[in-house]
Amino acid sequence: MPLSSIKQTLSSIKTINLTSERAGMIYIIAAGCIWGFGGVVGQYIMQYKHIDAAWIIGIRLWLPGLLLLSLCYRKHKSTIFNPLKNPQELMLLIIFSVVGMMASQLFYFLTIKYSNAATATILQYLYPVIIAIILAIYLRKRPSIYVIIAIILAITGAFCLVTDGSIDKITLPAKAIVYGSICVIGSVTYTLLPIPLLKKYNTTTIAGWGMFIGGIILNFFHPFWQFSGILDFTAILSIIFIIFATGMLAFLLYLIGVKILGSSKGSILATIEPLAAAFSSVLFLNVKFSWVDWFGAACIIAMIVILAKNKV
Repeated sequence: MPLSSIKQTLSSIKTINLTSERAGMIYIIAAGCIWGFGGVVGQYIMQYKHIDAAWIIGIRLWLPGLLLLSLCYRKHKSTIFNPLKNPQELMLLIIFSVVGMMASQLFYFLTIKYSNAATATILQYLYPVIIAIILAIYLRKRPSIYVIIAIILAITGAFCLVTDGSIDKITLPAKAIVYGSICVIGSVTYTLLPIPLLKKYNTTTIAGWGMFIGGIILNFFHPFWQFSGILDFTAILSIIFIIFATGMLAFLLYLIGVKILGSSKGSILATIEPLAAAFSSVLFLNVKFSWVDWFGAACIIAMIVILAKNKV
């Protein structure tokens, strides 16, 4: 290749607008893929390295939370501690940290433990339809046709995943169903509870405190220095990936992408996460997915797209 062509190529790369719509799409898709693959990595270290879910989530919360707060401190030095000074805001922040942030992540990993990363991720994505129903009841508003279609898709998708399409049998373990349901409740809480705080403070500050407080509280029950399992090279790499890539990098990429594209487009593009988890599970962990499972996954992804696109 001529030198002039190389210079021209490098010059064009330098001029790519990192705040363009295309860049925003790349940020969100990358975040979704990291989160989806993170579930598979979590399944790997629990299944093959016998590392406890509570230990993983404990350190995955407080360490990225501390790093996020450190980043926030540089820009919001004067306001970063304000949520802790108001008793009502502090109480709301603690509930959000435990019932929302900690519960959604801990029970997501426990669902993975008793099923697989793909199923757990897809079940977790039932939460938008629950939010749509709650908002319809709270606003005393009749559900729109989009909400009704989304509910039908959610029920169909969950039925396919739990029963493999057979009415007389449940293929998913009872613990996976229970933990998956708690994970969905945690995700609903994680989304709705911090709304009053987010109106007053920036997202990164609240997320940082949520992670840090949730992680510290979980460490009272399962301290990070009490480790059990196999800690070899692949386990260490996997733990680093879960803590820094899924706990911090993906979160920041998603926030940047949403800032560029808006929450509606961001939510639609984020549906890459369950797909990434499903394909990664099949490719790397030899998880068997029947056509009924794929159909159920497609129903739930279609539900998310409908709710996000119509801003329900």
